[in-house]
Amino acid sequence: MADVADHEMQWVQPKLLKRHYDLLAGADLIAALDFRRGTLADAASQSESWTFKREGFWHPRVTVRALGSETNRALFGPHWGGGGELRTKDGRTYTLKVASFWHSEWQWQEQDRILVNFKRPAGLLKSDCVVDVPPDGRRLPDLALLVTLGWYLMVLYAQDMAIVTAAGAAAR
Repeated sequence: MADVADHEMQWVQPKLLKRHYDLLAGADLIAALDFRRGTLADAASQSESWTFKREGFWHPRVTVRALGSETNRALFGPHWGGGGELRTKDGRTYTLKVASFWHSEWQWQEQDRILVNFKRPAGLLKSDCVVDVPPDGRRLPDLALLVTLGWYLMVLYAQDMAIVTAAGAAAR
């Protein structure tokens, strides 16, 4: 992914009713995210593949595992209201921050350096997102993981907010 990180990338949802997303740089497929069931998803870049799964209720977390493995490679601990902290098995820590009031822009940061920026255009039906990788993030060993996991977390957040909104409307 480092070889295209200086280009604009975009997460797109090719089919409206399918929970599958492609990361494109121009016409080139760079990565994919496919929800199998619930919060369990497979993610793949050109060089690595993972599974992501949210678990826990009172103390939720997202596990990151190499595809086919039962060993956690990293754990993401969410913060209330969006964002959170990713800790890798190798000891690296990254912070995901919500960068806009409407939760349309999110950023992976390390010690206040922006590593990856996600920006969602306004839209009701299909999900898409522009991904920008500033120079500080382009050579990270975890770049592909941050780009795929960040989008996974944004999709989960949007789904959770849709459920909350529907429940609030139904209660009226």
